[in-house]
Amino acid sequence: MVCIQICSKEEWSSLKVLFKDREFQINTYPFGEFIRLNFCNKECIFYLSGETKTNSSASCQFAIDNWKPKMIFVLGTCGGVDKELNVLDVIIANKTVQYDCIDRMGTKSYVFYEPLTTIIDNSWINFDELNGRVYEGIIATADQDINYEVLNMLRKENVLCADWESGAISYICNLNKIKSCIIRGITDIPTENIEESANNQGSDYRGNTPKVMKKLLNDILPVLLLNIE
Repeated sequence: MVCIQICSKEEWSSLKVLFKDREFQINTYPFGEFIRLNFCNKECIFYLSGETKTNSSASCQFAIDNWKPKMIFVLGTCGGVDKELNVLDVIIANKTVQYDCIDRMGTKSYVFYEPLTTIIDNSWINFDELNGRVYEGIIATADQDINYEVLNMLRKENVLCADWESGAISYICNLNKIKSCIIRGITDIPTENIEESANNQGSDYRGNTPKVMKKLLNDILPVLLLNIE
């Protein structure tokens, strides 16, 4: 059994459109919908967790306890951070960090809360098999969209992209000793003009989410599933 976690409603809607020619039944669980089907000759459960670290980590624990997966994938979108990356580029996390946890009890407040940092072993992935612009690196998580100020802060820490959930999900998987694979595609990148950037990011997110999900489901996930024994 392999579980694939989808976090946002936009991403989940895109997935159901991409699966329109497949036979499947939509089921419900406490956090939303899930679909059980054979995908690339693997028994898979695709499930919607909802946005934020709270929903994503709780639903991940539910999946681990109730469906007993061998591995959990996360497929979804992100905001681009690294200046060399473009919209629709794909990032696979080898490290996740959380940047909205602020410890004021010491003499220095660090960008990332170290106890919640997770290292992910991608040694089983042959990146040469993955078509297109696919990168491995740090994904930063917080319960907020990134703006230009946050983007510049995260660039100094060598972050590739940012989202709302990956840091929480990978942390829960690590606690449960369940293998995880976090795969995100860039839908939007902040710019310096605050008002214009916010409007453009929202539009870009909605317009590019179906493209990202198609790329992840058609080109990336099948290759990775074939490498799972």
